[in-house]
Amino acid sequence: MTDEEKVNLMRRLGDIGEDEEPKETLLDYLRFAQDKLLNHIYPYGGAPEELDRRYDTKQVELALILFLKKGAEGEKEHNENSVGRKYMTETEFLASIPRKAGLPK
Repeated sequence: MTDEEKVNLMRRLGDIGEDEEPKETLLDYLRFAQDKLLNHIYPYGGAPEELDRRYDTKQVELALILFLKKGAEGEKEHNENSVGRKYMTETEFLASIPRKAGLPK
């Protein structure tokens, strides 16, 4: 999946209009998500420069999680007028992705 396709998928899934958020910002979130995934998958080093294509949808999903929490950074739960929200953490999301085995350095 190309970066353009990932941005378009983020826009569709997150209902993010082109007038709401520039493409460059969404690309930044995709890069940030890629770095987090690479650090998670390869905790002992040896990570490739680019994320394997099989993780494209996970990258988009993590980028959306990070983007849609914008403005609520650090907030785990929110209650207002008897309505409560609890957000998934990065750690909870990343726990579903297996890691590569290796020896600690």
